[in-house]
Amino acid sequence: MNALLLSLAAASLLFIATHIFLAHPPVRKRITGATGEIGFLPLYSLISGGALAWMIWSYINAPIVDVWYPITAFRHASLTLMLFACFLLVCGYTTPNPGAFGMEKRGMRSGPRGVLKITRHPVMWGVAFWALSHVLANGHVAGYLFFGTFAVLAIGGAAHIDHKKRDRLGEAWETFMAETSHVPLGALLAGRTRMAPGEIKWWQTGLSIVLYVGLIVAHEPVFGLVVWPL
Repeated sequence: MNALLLSLAAASLLFIATHIFLAHPPVRKRITGATGEIGFLPLYSLISGGALAWMIWSYINAPIVDVWYPITAFRHASLTLMLFACFLLVCGYTTPNPGAFGMEKRGMRSGPRGVLKITRHPVMWGVAFWALSHVLANGHVAGYLFFGTFAVLAIGGAAHIDHKKRDRLGEAWETFMAETSHVPLGALLAGRTRMAPGEIKWWQTGLSIVLYVGLIVAHEPVFGLVVWPL
């Protein structure tokens, strides 16, 4: 395998390991015991940021080794997934969620509503859909390694959040999990919850569309690739 592809693979593994290993409660507790919470966050950001920068550099410079050519249907699927990704990201960041850092009390107090009835991890699934859409649109090894890393980390990271929150919040999180689902639409299809009219705000939908169109328009000038028209 090409040296730059090996570099990308190594950087991707480090990026995943950083998030899994350093965020593991026993490891984090030991580090914060020595550095304090204030010292842990800069250390975590430095290591994960360095791994991400290494990934980006390797991906930009890696050769195009095609596995298959993405057919038009896959490109349509890619654009569709990106619309859902934008919706989940916008709604996820604008809805109080006890699974998000710093929102435990506010999110528990308001209970699952809006996008949380679709999935209790909207931001994670937004990242996963973004990554999977780019896996579909790119048929080369570097694309699989780079975007596949984000998909694996987002979906696995959501499950890891459930584990940590269950340990920290106990019965309160168990109740929250019973009313929601990890996999999008799981709780709604199972009848464990119902979406009331108006729970998804009109401005959340509007902002999602603006973000989606903006990304399509900016894709060529920023990344040099035309995604529309196909």
